[in-house]
Amino acid sequence: MRRVDPAVCWLVGLSLLLAGCFGAYQTKPDDPKGVAGLTPNVEDKDAGLVAVAPGFDLKAYRVIAVNQFPVTDPVIKDDEDRRLAQSMSVFLQSELVRRLRESDLFERVINLTETPMPTGLANALRIDGDIPRLGQGSQVARAFVGLYGGGRTRAQVEMRFVEVTTGKAVMLTADRRVASMGFFGGDSKDHLRESFDDTARDLAKFLIRLSRGEAPRP
Repeated sequence: MRRVDPAVCWLVGLSLLLAGCFGAYQTKPDDPKGVAGLTPNVEDKDAGLVAVAPGFDLKAYRVIAVNQFPVTDPVIKDDEDRRLAQSMSVFLQSELVRRLRESDLFERVINLTETPMPTGLANALRIDGDIPRLGQGSQVARAFVGLYGGGRTRAQVEMRFVEVTTGKAVMLTADRRVASMGFFGGDSKDHLRESFDDTARDLAKFLIRLSRGEAPRP
C-alpha cells in the first residue's frame, strides 16, 4: 500500500476544520428595487443597503407587524423549489418576529400569518417584502472549491417598512447573504437558515441604532 504523506493529511484536515468555521456572510445586494421615490442605496454595516424617508422617526411607532415574504426568484420552477421557498419564507418571518420582540423597541410585534392586523392602530408599521434571490448552490462544489466561492448558497431579502394609516413606505432595506464553506460543503438548507437568521438579527441591530438617532453607516 502506498504511504500517504502526513503533511498532506494535515493540510486536508486543516482545510476541513477551517471550512467548518465559515458560514453565511453579507455581500452587496443584487439590483434592489425602489418604491415611491425611495431606493436602498446607502450602505449600512448591519442592514445592507437602506433608504430612509426624510423625517422618519422609528420611536413614534409602538406596534409593528410582519408579513410573510414571497420568494420571487425566477429560478424557482419545480415542486421541490417551491417547498424550499415556502419553508424559508415561513422561517424568515418567524425569525423577524422573534428578533423584533427581543429588541424591546415596540410594545407589540405581530406575526400577520397568525394574527390579523388590528384596526384603528394610529402608530403602527408593517413590514412587507420579498425574497428575490434564493439558491441552494451545490454542496459538492462547496466541498471542493468553496474556498473560491464555488457552489455557494444565496439569499437576498428586500423589506418595505410601511406606515399602516397612510400606506406610505418610510424605509427600505436590501440584505444579501451567501455561503460557500462548511464541513464537507455544509448543508444547503442550514446555510440558508443561517442567512435568514442573520438577516433578522442584524435588522434588529440596525433598528436599535436607528432608534438612538444613529445614521446608517458602513
